[in-house]
Amino acid sequence: MCVWDNAKSCSDCSGTNAVCAQKNNYVVCSCKSGMIGNGLTCTKAVSCNKYPCCPRGYFWVNGKKGCVDIDECNITTQNKCSPSSTCLNKKGVYLCTNISKALCPSLACPDDKDCMTINGNSTAQCDDPCSNYEELNGDSRWFTNDSTGRFLTDRYNVGWYRYTGSIAVSMKEGCVGALKCGSLEPYSLGGPHPNTTEGVKMVPLLINGLNGCSAGSSIPIKACPGGFYVYKFTGMLKFDVYCTGECEFSHIPQRGDEGPIPVGTHNLGGLGLETGGEDCKVRVIDGCVSELGGRLP
Repeated sequence: MCVWDNAKSCSDCSGTNAVCAQKNNYVVCSCKSGMIGNGLTCTKAVSCNKYPCCPRGYFWVNGKKGCVDIDECNITTQNKCSPSSTCLNKKGVYLCTNISKALCPSLACPDDKDCMTINGNSTAQCDDPCSNYEELNGDSRWFTNDSTGRFLTDRYNVGWYRYTGSIAVSMKEGCVGALKCGSLEPYSLGGPHPNTTEGVKMVPLLINGLNGCSAGSSIPIKACPGGFYVYKFTGMLKFDVYCTGECEFSHIPQRGDEGPIPVGTHNLGGLGLETGGEDCKVRVIDGCVSELGGRLP
């Protein structure tokens, strides 16, 4: 088993128990022979009978005197893939496939819902991801953050997530560059966030690589009525993160909207305006309208 992790400098590796390979502005940490771990934390193999020492995604087998990959796909309590997706076991991690219009269990979910299991219920059902998500710290993944210390990773995140923080509560749109957001080659969005009328939308990713910004795969995103976004992650092979950016939320108002515009409602009555066409849009930042466009009567 060969497992490694990325960091900013050799001092972030596991001291004299690790091998530090210097790269261009970052290092790769791995454990020396006779040691077990991911390079950031290394333990003597002889101690693994008594203490947990394998990297995440592996377990110790005494007879083999080594770490063996966990097949999360066949462990109900660890497999968090959507019931309508396929689980793919990889070394140290598992991935989920996004299948458009998959049956759940007998009919495809409407555009504003996703197939999921709720509160440990094994029965698949179509439900709103705006009400069923986990939270991630958005500030630590802010797009201007230079990557230092031991790099962050989102490779183990599976399911729907919402960013929380004081400045960063949504993913960053556009290229940011390598060695940002707390990881080596982070991801950002290659397209705009959806608005509240679009339901779950597939948005392309950008890979902010050491050799430039390039197109990646796509992820499902939904704009929620509460004034926030949720993102569906399916695991990843790389040890990187998704970058966060400005606190920004888009909403297409409907005729008859009224009331003030606090965070979460985004109504227009407080401005004394009645919106006209379907192309009239309001952009809300931290609860305040910053941009209004389209047709007004």
